[in-house]
Amino acid sequence: MDFKNTIIGFLSFFLISDGYAQGQNREQLIEELIEQLADEAGEDFDGDQVTERLLYYYQYKIDLNVTEGEELKELPFLFALQIENLLEHRNKAGPFLSIYELQAIDGFNAQDIERLLLFATISPAKAFVGIKPKEWLKVGTHDLMLRYARMMPTSEGYLRTAEGGKSRYLGNPDRYFVRYRYNLPKHMQLSINMKKDAGEQFFKGAQKNGFDSYSVSLHFPKLGKVENLVLGDFSLRFGQGLSLWTGLGFGKGSLIQNAARQGVGVRPYTSSGETLFFRGIAGTIKLNSLKVSPFVSYRKLDATLDKDAGVFSALGTSGHHRTATENANRKSVSQFVYGVDVKYQLNKLNVGANFYQTHFNNFLIPANRLYNQFNFTGDRMENASIYYDYTYRGTYAFGEIAHRLEGGWGSINGLISSIAHDFSVILLHRSYQKDYFSFYNQAFAESSDAKNENGFYSGLNWAPSRKISWTVYADYFKFPWLKFRVDAPSQGYDLFSFLKYSPNRKTEFNFRYRFRKKQENSILESPVNILADIGKHQIRTEAKYIWGGKFSFRNRLEFSFYEKEYQSKEKGILFYQDVLYKPMMSKWSGNMRFAIFNTDSYNSRIYAFENSVLYGYSLPAYSNKGVRFYVNLRHKLTRNMDVWLNYASFIYDEKGLGSGLDALDGNLKSDLRLQMRLQI
Repeated sequence: MDFKNTIIGFLSFFLISDGYAQGQNREQLIEELIEQLADEAGEDFDGDQVTERLLYYYQYKIDLNVTEGEELKELPFLFALQIENLLEHRNKAGPFLSIYELQAIDGFNAQDIERLLLFATISPAKAFVGIKPKEWLKVGTHDLMLRYARMMPTSEGYLRTAEGGKSRYLGNPDRYFVRYRYNLPKHMQLSINMKKDAGEQFFKGAQKNGFDSYSVSLHFPKLGKVENLVLGDFSLRFGQGLSLWTGLGFGKGSLIQNAARQGVGVRPYTSSGETLFFRGIAGTIKLNSLKVSPFVSYRKLDATLDKDAGVFSALGTSGHHRTATENANRKSVSQFVYGVDVKYQLNKLNVGANFYQTHFNNFLIPANRLYNQFNFTGDRMENASIYYDYTYRGTYAFGEIAHRLEGGWGSINGLISSIAHDFSVILLHRSYQKDYFSFYNQAFAESSDAKNENGFYSGLNWAPSRKISWTVYADYFKFPWLKFRVDAPSQGYDLFSFLKYSPNRKTEFNFRYRFRKKQENSILESPVNILADIGKHQIRTEAKYIWGGKFSFRNRLEFSFYEKEYQSKEKGILFYQDVLYKPMMSKWSGNMRFAIFNTDSYNSRIYAFENSVLYGYSLPAYSNKGVRFYVNLRHKLTRNMDVWLNYASFIYDEKGLGSGLDALDGNLKSDLRLQMRLQI
């Protein structure tokens, strides 16, 4: 595939776009939001929690005349200033009488209102009010989902036998997932997840109890003065995520308002992910303007453990238990966490503080690397933080300062201001010392965790009409100490622009540009490693349109240019065509994609969000040369039962894929998923 011919061959086809509706249905909106949130997350992105909460509020809508704003914080397209403006309008003007009142609220444009009304209402149903606890199990709803998946063909890790003495996958390539929910809105939710990954054993070996991973949570939203009481697996989201934040946490992207975290406190953990959550009991006691949230957690975690010395060097985060080594590390270290968060509200000022301790039954000593010099060492750690947010005349200020006792400090402060009805700006400064550390740290950062970093981020959003919007940001950052593959203090910057144009309700065009510059060890040989600048340009154009009321089309053309000092330049290109079929009142719906890509190496790879079965979205990397296609089908068997089928495949130009246990001889890599969902 010639790079220039690929551009010319598809550019004319790309420009024929003639219709796309902004008035989307819930599935299209959720997928669009997930894609925007996942854009910078990479292949490990887990969108389960976002999808589940959006579908929950679609079914059980938020009452805008009752909410105190906590539920609205879980809608990722709303930011804090909009929520504060909505509540202030209601307090001054009285309860909402019509949805048209939303147009008068500062910060809300037509698209925001359109999206909000999918998940909120001003005339809530009263079906679940006044139900006695003994009736809870009789009137709630049941939701059961079963999923089977398998990667094809079989990789090297499954072909090896025990006689060879080499590392191998002990289980089969099948993946199983069982998800059950019992919902009684405003009263109770029971969540159960059971999961087996590819290569893990099932009812034998290290997994004699069947699934490798079980997760259970029982959630009571309101019990007198106790709110969000959770027994089992739970997540905590306080402040700006600098000290204590598990579950969802997003960074940079076209939704620039997500740079400011919106802490919702205690929530049940319902994702299929096997890390970054707590297991025990947590809840919030509300005492007028004061909220006190104590929590206790005990878990066994994966770790690289030296049993003789009673020392481990790192915690496992993959959740995979496929080989003898991975099974030996499985649940090898015990972790005990307890603490409390206190939050006080005074008019438009919220101030909070938390303190918690983390205990291990073994001693953590990181690998002996120079960049690890300031990492936490020991078997007990204390973390504390103070955070705030304040709204004044169209400006929302927020921040947090955190401290690891016997360690360093971290701070983050920012503001979002609606300068005009159609124009908003965000400014954010962060400073994380090299010896600051938290196991549950998901504050805004360029790196994967908030430590050893200083930076300043600024962004703006301009939406002069429902037809056009423009988002732009610039982020400058420094790393005062060494990092992995960076043997000196380094710096960089990140520039982003996203322009969207919708000439009518059936058509949307958008253009996205990003340039990121960082530093990394040079390939030049010298007595001391020197740093080389790395620059990466990403250019994306996209068109979406609806045709005939049943078909939707999406086209994307994206370029990637990678350059590292003292090395040759690399480039990549991706083009795809999506076709979505969703007729009204039909039992059948589906979508398909055909993509062609050509990149010089993994450095110039391009990520692209993909539709799949419900809760099964993915964000694979397109690298090297080849084509990609997938087909999704959904059939509504009965009023309460849906089934999905997904088949996706990469076909590369060259044979020999992957490496080690994941090596494949051919040039084909496919994935099959079957899913059934029953709702009663």
